[in-house]
Amino acid sequence: MTSIGMTKNMLTVRGLSKRWAAHHVLSNVSFLQPAGSILGISGDNGAGKSTLLKILATVLPRDEGEVFFSGISLDDRSKWRSLTGYVPQELALDERLRVRETLSFWSAARGFSKEERKQFLEVASQDPLISDFLDKPIRECSGGMARRVSLIVGLLGDPMLILLDEPFAGADRHSRTLMMERLDLLRARGRTILVSSHEDGVLESLCDSILRIELHESQSEALKVLP
Repeated sequence: MTSIGMTKNMLTVRGLSKRWAAHHVLSNVSFLQPAGSILGISGDNGAGKSTLLKILATVLPRDEGEVFFSGISLDDRSKWRSLTGYVPQELALDERLRVRETLSFWSAARGFSKEERKQFLEVASQDPLISDFLDKPIRECSGGMARRVSLIVGLLGDPMLILLDEPFAGADRHSRTLMMERLDLLRARGRTILVSSHEDGVLESLCDSILRIELHESQSEALKVLP
């Protein structure tokens, strides 16, 4: 691939590699993504989609490569994390809590003041993603409802870079529609969004471009940019 330099207001990934022992999970991955766009990440299960997002979310370390967003290096973790929202594939919701309590807990964990938490919950009460089940216990939420709550949690702090790992898994059609509408709005507001999914049709309808991770016989992966 051609050399990619650091570009302001873009996500720049250059020569990114990750290994587990002798196994190359990601090998020399490079791409640019402009602000105000949605990038889909597709590939077979186990191909490395989640690994890529976890590296960009600073959950996993990389072995090689450079990553910048709006001129900030991935190595500057404090600034990077202040710009980033991450929704993992695994639902990190306490089933003992109601949706309202879940939002209060996570906003407090993100450092919101008492007044900011109050304002956030007032906004949530009008948010079509979750307004009709704020008082429902998480354990009683459908898969789609839980995914919608997870998305709201990931968007706390209005991040500029949004990383979503299989955000539509187990979601019904209504939930998918609401979530995709929200991502469209965020794109229009200039947010940079990465979405992984094993459903190519979903990515094709939502994303501006797609990166496909292909597992080769050598057990390393390559990414191709698809229009």
